[in-house]
Amino acid sequence: MAIRKSSIWAVPAHITGVFQIFEHENPLLMGSRGAGFSLSNRIRTLVKYDESSKKQIRVLYNDQEIDGKVSKAVANNFGKYFEKSSLIINHKSDFPIQAGYGTSGAGAIGTALALNEIFDTKKSNQELGQMAHVAEVSCRTGLGDVIAQMLGNAEIRLKPGAPGIGVIKLLDWPKEEMILTATLGKLSTKEIITNEEMINRINTNSEKLLADLEQNPTLDEFLRVSYEFANKTGLMTGKLKELIEYLREDEFRANMVMLGESLFVIGDIYDLEECSNIIDNYDPNAKIWIDALANVGPIKVAVW
Repeated sequence: MAIRKSSIWAVPAHITGVFQIFEHENPLLMGSRGAGFSLSNRIRTLVKYDESSKKQIRVLYNDQEIDGKVSKAVANNFGKYFEKSSLIINHKSDFPIQAGYGTSGAGAIGTALALNEIFDTKKSNQELGQMAHVAEVSCRTGLGDVIAQMLGNAEIRLKPGAPGIGVIKLLDWPKEEMILTATLGKLSTKEIITNEEMINRINTNSEKLLADLEQNPTLDEFLRVSYEFANKTGLMTGKLKELIEYLREDEFRANMVMLGESLFVIGDIYDLEECSNIIDNYDPNAKIWIDALANVGPIKVAVW
C-alpha cells in the first residue's frame, strides 16, 4: 500500500468590495452579484492519500488541524475512491481564516484540483469549480469567491452562480496599481449572510451601486461604490472604521474587505509602504501584506 501526494495547487486569495446576496434552492444557482479582485498572494493546497490507513479526512491550515468543513465537503465528492483509506488535506497561506481573503473558496478549489489529479478522474476545471462553489455556499462560508478565483484578475460578477453558470466581466485595473491588505481580527461570514435584517440591508444598498459600476467598470468607480456600500450597510464599524477613515483623511484609497475585520488600500508601491508604516503605528498587532493583482486563476507551484 502506498502514500500518494498531489501537486501543490495555488489559488489566488480574493477580496470583495461590494456584493448582493442571491438565495436559491439549487446551490449551483445560489451566490452573489458583486465586484472584487484576486491577489497574487495565493493559498496553496497539497493532498496526501494513504491507502494503508483507515478512512478519515483531516484538514490542516498552516500545520494546525481545523474543522475544514468546506474542504471535506469537496473531498466527499470523491468518496468512492477512498472508501477504506485516508486523506490529509494541507492548506498553507499567509492569510488568516475568517478575515475576508476567500481562504475557504481557495481551499475548496485546491482540494478539488488535487483530488482530481490523485484519482485521475479527468473532470474539467468547470466541473471542479462547480464542486468547490457548491461546497462553499452550502457551508455558508462565501458566495462569490470561487467563480472569481477560478478566473483571477479584477471582476464584476454580473450574474450569481457557480463557474459555467454565473457571469463575470473584467474590471479595468491599471498595471501599476498594487494592493495593501491589513487585518485587525476575524469576522464570521456565516453570521452575516444568514441574518435576514443584514441580508435586506446589503441587497437594498448594493442594487444601485452595482448598476453604477456596470455602467462605469473602472477601478475608481469600484473604490467609490465599495466605500459607499460599507458605510450604508453599517458593516464597517469600530476600530476598523476608525482606521479606514483615518487613512482616507490622509488621501489613501482605503476600503473594508467583505467580509472581514480587514481593509484594503490601492496605490503604487511607494504610497503603500508609507501606508503600511501608518497602520503599523496605529495598531502594532495588525497583519499587513502588499501584493499585486493575480492575472490568472489556479496554478501548480513547486514550492510548498
